[in-house]
Formats: sequence, structure tokens, C-alpha cells
Amino acid sequence: MTRNKTLGRCGVALLSAAAAVSLAGCSNPVSALQQTFGTPSVAEARAKQAAAVQPQLSAPTIIKGGTLTVGLDTSASAPRCLTSHDGSMQGYDIDMACAVADELGLQVEFVSVSNASQALGQTCDVVMGASASSTGGVTVVGAYAEDAVGFFHKGSEQVAAKEDLVGKTIGVQDGSASQQLLKRSDLEARQESFENLNDAFDALEQGIVDYVLCDAFSGAYLQAGYGDIAFCGSLNVPQSVGVGVAATNTELQSAVKAAVDKVTSDGVSDVVRSRWLGGLTPLGDASQVSGIEVSAGTVEGATSDTTEVEGAASGVQDGSTAGTNAADIAG
Repeated sequence: MTRNKTLGRCGVALLSAAAAVSLAGCSNPVSALQQTFGTPSVAEARAKQAAAVQPQLSAPTIIKGGTLTVGLDTSASAPRCLTSHDGSMQGYDIDMACAVADELGLQVEFVSVSNASQALGQTCDVVMGASASSTGGVTVVGAYAEDAVGFFHKGSEQVAAKEDLVGKTIGVQDGSASQQLLKRSDLEARQESFENLNDAFDALEQGIVDYVLCDAFSGAYLQAGYGDIAFCGSLNVPQSVGVGVAATNTELQSAVKAAVDKVTSDGVSDVVRSRWLGGLTPLGDASQVSGIEVSAGTVEGATSDTTEVEGAASGVQDGSTAGTNAADIAG
């Protein structure tokens, strides 16, 4: 059985409402969402709030006046970035970029990037999904997500012990980075390979495998389709993911960091996280399963974990333009 993730208008409306409340400066935006939903038009309410915010940045700090041009890695695993057949975008990174742009009083446009250091200041102002391992010339600000390879099981969210995993059958996507990390680990467990994560999670649901190992965000996105599957610890230490800005553009760095901090403190980032990851607790050092050693090496030729979603150009892509402050991808 294949579980298809369907992305409807409800999630877009929820984020739009959250952003409108954030711009209004409400001290409790999440609870105020219910009041916002009672208005005749959420989009109109948000547009009115957005219009009241003056652009905080201009050229040459940003490459296009009135617009924050955002670079995306369109090959990233769901739900970070999803692309429909017509090129419109949706996903965790897209929603966060829209919220940040709203805080800066800017419209937003998206471009595809493969090299952040070469793109910043040339084809885009910022790059979503940057980490400390990003190439030189990039400063990462405003952490908003985590990168980790996680275990999932039937049960409640917890951090498993290494002993819980020994001798068990672990499902992985064939050719994925998760599979390579598991092979390089000293964990004595049986491995079962699947074409995609949907098949692996179906096997977990049916009791064919005991655990699934995959990108933590992809797994959290998929687990919403099952009532009894949850995260149970990461194989590696989770790394913070933030917004990449050109190292020389200190004005933009400060503005973006302040915007991400505001989106976080106002609760808008919690709404985004809930929409795409359900109840997944933010990941940190304590999220790692202790005692598993992974040998040094590079992950060569590995694919991103993919999930099957409706209306998409490929197994990992789906969705439509995210929110009112969004644009089709270019480039």
C-alpha cells in the first residue's frame, strides 16, 4: 500500500494567518489564529498587514528592490522543497522564506541554486537550508531547522537505546545516504532495502521491519500518514540549518537574523514546523542514539530520501505556490 501525501489549501491558509498575526505584533499569534480564521478572507487580512510593513532593505543590499530573492536546493528531500509540474513551490523552506520576507517588508522570488557561494549576491540574496558545512563565502544565520538521519518505529516519540536496535530489521531506501551511514556504523542489525520511503514505512506499519532509518524531516513528514509511527532517535548528531548569506553582506546578515528570530519568537515557525513535521520535537545532541560508532568516509553517489506525493513531477515533489507571498521558481 502506498501512502500519498496530499498538500491542500488548509496548510497554506494556516501559514498565511500565522504570518498576518506575526506582522500585527500579537504576543500570542498561535492562539490568535482562531480569531483570524473568523475573518471573511484570510488572504485579504494578511495582505493588509503586509502592506503596512515598509521594506527594510534596498539595493545594493538586495539584488532587486522590494524583493527578497531566495535560493533553493530543489533536489532537497521532502518536505524541505516540493515542486509541482508547473514549477510552483511549496515546502518547509518555502514557508520559512515567505515568513522572513514578510518580516522584512519584501516580496519573495525563488531561484534554483547548486552552489551557494557562487549564487549569493549574483542570482539570489539568501539561500535556504545552509549549514556549517556550506562552502566558503557563506555566513549562516537564523537557525530554523535541523539536519539528521533518524530512526522511526511503531510507538511514541522517544530516543531508543543502541540495545533496542541490535539484531532488529531496519528499513532504508536503496542507494540513500541513510543506507550508507548504516553500513558504515557498528550497529549489528539486519538491513532491508526499499525503492522509496513510502514502501519502507508501509513495511514498518505491517511489521515487516522493526525500524526505518531515513532523513529525519522526511520521516516526520511521512509519519503523519500513520497513527502509530514516531521518531525514536538519530544516528548522527543533528546539525542546525539556517539561512545562508554572502559573508561580505553584513547588513543583510543582521536583517535576516532579526527576521528569523522574530518569526521564531512570534510562534510562526512553530506553525510551519507543525504543518510539515507534525509533532516532531526540535532535534539536538540529546536526540542521538548513544553508543553507535560510524566510520569516517564520504557519502558518494547517494540519493535523497524520496516520498511519493500527488501531482508531482517526481517522487519527492509536489505542491503549489506557498502562501500569498510567493512566486514560481525561476532558473
